Amino acid sequence: MQDFRANPSLIVSTSHVGAERLPVVCIDDFAVDPALLIAIAAESVFIDVGSRYPGVRAPAPQAYTNALLSATAAIIEETFGAAPEEDLDLCAFSMVTTAPEKLRPIQRIPHFDGPDLRRIAFLHYLCAPHHGGTSFYRHRATGLAEITPECVEQYRSTVVDELKADSPVQAYVVDHTRFFERLYGVEAAFNRLIIYRGNALHSGDISARTVLSEDPRQGRLTINGFGFLRSTSH
Repeated sequence: MQDFRANPSLIVSTSHVGAERLPVVCIDDFAVDPALLIAIAAESVFIDVGSRYPGVRAPAPQAYTNALLSATAAIIEETFGAAPEEDLDLCAFSMVTTAPEKLRPIQRIPHFDGPDLRRIAFLHYLCAPHHGGTSFYRHRATGLAEITPECVEQYRSTVVDELKADSPVQAYVVDHTRFFERLYGVEAAFNRLIIYRGNALHSGDISARTVLSEDPRQGRLTINGFGFLRSTSH
């Protein structure tokens, strides 16, 4: 029988990033059977999703999504002020596979998953630490570390102008740049889960040590989930 449960006694640590104190939850040894997830990924069909994600994805089992939300709902409510909705917009095995020299300019800077204040993101590392963790950033010109509906157009306009004026180096962003300040980083660790607001500027720490393989047993295998907090309005 497949066991997608989270460990019953989760050890949770929460960091608060920047002056905004953006919460980043970190849970180690999250899944009871992470080897099961790798085995399922190895049998999955990955596709290029055609978005800004520089790699390939395959759907994660719904039973995993259910277990993830069940195990983290109380933690999310305590940390972010509301419980998560009952399902996720996306929950997928993900692997970064794009070579640095093939990155588009927009893929060479930090990104955000959407400006909605209720958006949350899950990232479950199923790979070795050398494949790289995740860092959070502040945009120097606007001073923004999170992108809200009120500032999203200003931010996008400024970034477009910056990319036209000085295209970033042909590499993944892993540290301070001319236009972005690195605020905080979470190292990758096998079976580590992190949860953060989707409107925070962030990027994977993809370096020369990252194996850009489509083989889930060799490359930077993660499970990425995107969902929303429940509305607190009545």
